[in-house]
Amino acid sequence: MYKQLFLLKKSGDEQVRKHFDEFILKHLSRITGNEIKSGKVESNLLLEQKYDACCEVTFKDKQEMDKMMNSEAGRELNKDLFDFHKHIDIITINYNN
Repeated sequence: MYKQLFLLKKSGDEQVRKHFDEFILKHLSRITGNEIKSGKVESNLLLEQKYDACCEVTFKDKQEMDKMMNSEAGRELNKDLFDFHKHIDIITINYNN
């Protein structure tokens, strides 16, 4: 299993949160074929960076992730992240090792 976590940095800017909910989640849902929902980050006391929300996307393995991220929806997500990347952190986890 291969996962990507998308963590929305706390900013207090409603436009940033709206963009995450309306565009990033929509792109991820199109990529995976499943509805991707965000969760509210309630606590991360040990981290200097604070987060408002997060979502996770699961793939069978890295090859499947690469294939899906190179789809039309994946390319649209990458274009969107070009300007939006400063508002999120993305963590990739490989459970296959």
